[in-house]
Amino acid sequence: MCMKKSQSDEQERSDLEIWNLFRSGEESAFEFIYQKYFDKLYNYGCQFTRDHSLVEDVLQELFIELRRRRAHLSATNKIQPYLYSAFRRKMIRYRDKRSRFKELDAQQSFPIAPNIEESIIEDEIKREHLMRLQKAIESLSERHREIIFLFFYEDLTYEEIREIQDFENIKSARNLLYKALKSLRKKIEVLLFLIGILPVVIQGVQFFKKII
Repeated sequence: MCMKKSQSDEQERSDLEIWNLFRSGEESAFEFIYQKYFDKLYNYGCQFTRDHSLVEDVLQELFIELRRRRAHLSATNKIQPYLYSAFRRKMIRYRDKRSRFKELDAQQSFPIAPNIEESIIEDEIKREHLMRLQKAIESLSERHREIIFLFFYEDLTYEEIREIQDFENIKSARNLLYKALKSLRKKIEVLLFLIGILPVVIQGVQFFKKII
């Protein structure tokens, strides 16, 4: 008699094993994938639009399609980038069908909160300065904010990002991240200069030591 696998049993399996079990019709494998990745995918989808109901609808449709077509899905040994890639394409397709999502406000898409208050910002820099740094991050292009989100906040590898963003090779993903960080650095340099706090920040901070 076939025994239903527990969540801890599934956790010990590799992504390749779990995915193959799912493709073969094992219900516990589907439940494991759903429970493990639903919240992650939901948070990712919320970076594309503030319409959270749309995100949930698209995500539910994704899992319904995966379940219906599982016997025809391709193999993968990394479930997360596979799901992210599929969900990303579906979110963009749905978003572009609705005119109010064609032009994303920079403040809505991939809001990356600056995590530098404790590391390089001293007490002399007040909350309004952090708000301005937030604006610098928000002013990046959607593509740049997305790769920063995936690399630093989702802790994905270049290979996983390559798959999600449909690059031809890892070098393209690495180059995009470099360009995103370079663009962010320039915006922060200008911002700090304009608000007159550049001398405070550069003291002992390796990241800013060459900007003047």
